[in-house]
Order: sequence, then C-alpha cells, then structure tokens
Amino acid sequence: MKSILFASLFALTASTALAMENQKTVCSQGISQRIIEIVYPGEGEAPCEVHYTKDTGSQVLWSAQQEVGYCEEKAAAFIEKQRGWGWQCETAIEITIDITE
Repeated sequence: MKSILFASLFALTASTALAMENQKTVCSQGISQRIIEIVYPGEGEAPCEVHYTKDTGSQVLWSAQQEVGYCEEKAAAFIEKQRGWGWQCETAIEITIDITE
C-alpha cells in the first residue's frame, strides 16, 4: 500500500510546479478586519509584494524585486504594530499549485 501511495505522490509532484507560498495574516478588532498578505508573483522568494487591505480598499505597502526576506521582514514588523494597536492577528499559508504536463 505504501508503494502505491508513494508512486501516486511522485507522479503528482512530477507533473506540478509549486509556486512560493503566499502568507496571509488576518487581523481583527471587533467586526473590523485588516489583511496583510505577502504575495509572490513568481516562483521564488523574490519578487514579492506586501498587500494591505481594509474596508476602504487595498494597497501595496512594500515590494522587492531581488531582495530575499525583505517583504517577510516588513510584513512581520507591520503585523506586530497592528498587535500593539490592539488587533488580534492570525497567519495562514496559502499554497498555490500549478498543474502542468
């Protein structure tokens, strides 16, 4: 059974390309929400963008073309600022799978 499962997983991963995992943090205070998201438009850690969304709209706060870790550092500092202002924040990882043959 293990060999069948392993073969199936190998076949699946052989025909898929995993993009960098987006990181999404939702901060809540009462009924209000703020979303801080690190978006990777390519397949690596750079380029990246930090998106900030609240009820009045969305904007890109920071971006980097080649500096690995820049967006993660900026987002982490901004999330801590939100917590300092009394927001409750939870982070989730979003995995994007591109199935190609």
